[in-house]
Amino acid sequence: MHRFVFHYVAHSPGAQRLIYIIHANHHEYPRDKERLFMPPAPSLIMACIVFALQYLTMGNNVFMFFPGFLLGYLIYGTMHYAIHAWNPPFKWMKPLWRNHHLHHYKEQEKGFGVSTTIWDRVFGTMFDLKKEKEDKDKVKDLMFK
Repeated sequence: MHRFVFHYVAHSPGAQRLIYIIHANHHEYPRDKERLFMPPAPSLIMACIVFALQYLTMGNNVFMFFPGFLLGYLIYGTMHYAIHAWNPPFKWMKPLWRNHHLHHYKEQEKGFGVSTTIWDRVFGTMFDLKKEKEDKDKVKDLMFK
């Protein structure tokens, strides 16, 4: 979703504005805690669309699956907050932190993973962290004060 929805290349001014509101403003102001999640109105609209699609495909079973979708989104948001707020609490989490930081300050077309790097590995958008030199000053600029 981060890659295909939040980084969608829009051509009309209205769509460009919507993408900016949903996510691009976070790239412009990565230290602003208010811009980590989508604003409430677009979040509710997207949640309704996801619910409707799940309902059409699963019927009443949606009431078992939709809460999992919402929980997943909250975990995603919590991880995103943690990546911008703190250093990784465990050594094994450092690649996830670095991948996201590089997404912000090096190349926005890579490193989309926030709660996992699995999909970056599958789609070939994972940074080669062995070749990337860590820029501690740029990372500091991305983190909250």
